[in-house]
Amino acid sequence: MRVRAGRLATRRYKVRKARGGWLLLLLLGIGLGFGGSVYLRKIAPVPEAHIAAEPVPTLPPEETQADERTITLSSQSWYALQAGTYDSTATARQQAEALRARGAGGYIFQKDGCRVLAAAYAARADAQAVMTRLKTRHGLDTEVVEIVSPEITLRLTGQKGQLTALSDAYAALEKLCGHLYQLSLSLDRQETEARDALAALQSEQDTLTELAERLKTRFGASAPPAVSGLRQMLSDCAQSLHAAGSAQSLTRLGAQVKYCHLECICRMAAYAAALGN
Repeated sequence: MRVRAGRLATRRYKVRKARGGWLLLLLLGIGLGFGGSVYLRKIAPVPEAHIAAEPVPTLPPEETQADERTITLSSQSWYALQAGTYDSTATARQQAEALRARGAGGYIFQKDGCRVLAAAYAARADAQAVMTRLKTRHGLDTEVVEIVSPEITLRLTGQKGQLTALSDAYAALEKLCGHLYQLSLSLDRQETEARDALAALQSEQDTLTELAERLKTRFGASAPPAVSGLRQMLSDCAQSLHAAGSAQSLTRLGAQVKYCHLECICRMAAYAAALGN
């Protein structure tokens, strides 16, 4: 069955050097609407995919009952500020680090080149507002790109414990995207102290780590690619959350939260695309 998912389309542009302080505009643009075009491609909704798991005899008896389940991954759209597209990974990393030093995410999304993303917003107008201000006040050219994870219906078959672990993992990742976005805004507005932000990130990290371990024990070595890919995504996002604990300043902490948010939404989009292949 064909699944079209996780597409992202934009164009390339040159990036000019900006003076310090422009990243405060990532917050100032919230709630302000601007007109103009956003370069994106709409995605066909509601594809469907199937995941079938082999039984694992070592599961507890209450989890070994054969089960069938339907899970719907809800559609998500985020509007990211792209600060450059590069053929060279080394160049992209330099640009990403420069962004992180100023409080932006600096996440590299490998899609038609190395796309360096600064931050993502739930509304197109918010991203456009920041894009316009960065251009007019600091001469920094950026691009708004839409990152889409369309609604996907999953038909699951396996043991009860396996399907429950899958369901919990999908739900946790969907919630994580929203939690990180709100935490990022709260840090930018200085409404959350560092210790509280770190405690929230530690809680999210513990949840993802536990879910990754549950998938490992309930699927064993014969996990389908969709399951092993999900487990890897959980582990990688947990590692990124862990990295926030070493932040040496509020600027770096805010940058790491934005990085984690971008990683979560981009990895979810890429995972959706992989389900269709």
